[in-house]
Amino acid sequence: MSEENTENIENTEVSQEDAVPNSENSVNDAIQSLRLSGLMGIKLGMTHSILDDGRVIPTTLVKLGPCYALEKNSKNHKVSLKVGFEDIKPSSLNKPKLSYLSKLNVKPLKFIKEFDLLEDTEIKPGTEIKADIFKAGDIADVTSNSKGKGFSGVIKRHNFAGLRHTHGTPQNQRSGGSIGACAYPGRVWKGQKMAGRYGGKKSTIQGLEILKIDLDKNLIFIKGSIPGSKGSLVYVNHTRKGNGFRDI
Repeated sequence: MSEENTENIENTEVSQEDAVPNSENSVNDAIQSLRLSGLMGIKLGMTHSILDDGRVIPTTLVKLGPCYALEKNSKNHKVSLKVGFEDIKPSSLNKPKLSYLSKLNVKPLKFIKEFDLLEDTEIKPGTEIKADIFKAGDIADVTSNSKGKGFSGVIKRHNFAGLRHTHGTPQNQRSGGSIGACAYPGRVWKGQKMAGRYGGKKSTIQGLEILKIDLDKNLIFIKGSIPGSKGSLVYVNHTRKGNGFRDI
């Protein structure tokens, strides 16, 4: 083989090698530019952060993802993306969910949630989505099931003041007091604040600041407290106030 032919072959090999990283970079750029309204994660617990001015801020740690893209839906001129989170054994899923994931050629996932997608970008099922959809300084709304407090009285559950703690008052200072509505309507109104089950339901706290993000461990540091106990599933969303994540 002549020297000219060998030089041409070497040049073509180099050009092909250069083309592959460019395509991979374009895919990575598309994933990094994914503008999703929120993501799922696990609450790890609380700690504190020391700011530059010396202030000590209570901080909640959340392991946000990694989540996996499933499929896009378009409805009423809005695009959303179904996202899966947390690996699970196939035997722990029911047949409808298992067949749905197998059609998408995605590994078994425990939780599935749909989030708004601002830009209609191309994303393949099974693409990993990490905590880089947020950045330090973002404002988030966090949703989770709050801690269950069991059966509680009106003072703990509804912040009642109770009766006077003075001489002559019987030993029922922490009672709810009268619940009647006179002769008419002769019944207790629906929604009356009374003793009952407290906590253990879906709760959202708005306007929480994200202090820091650790992309290597998929950790985000949220200022303040969030609902739920350690190990509970949380949904971290860009705040809905002021058009929410559409302004980022």
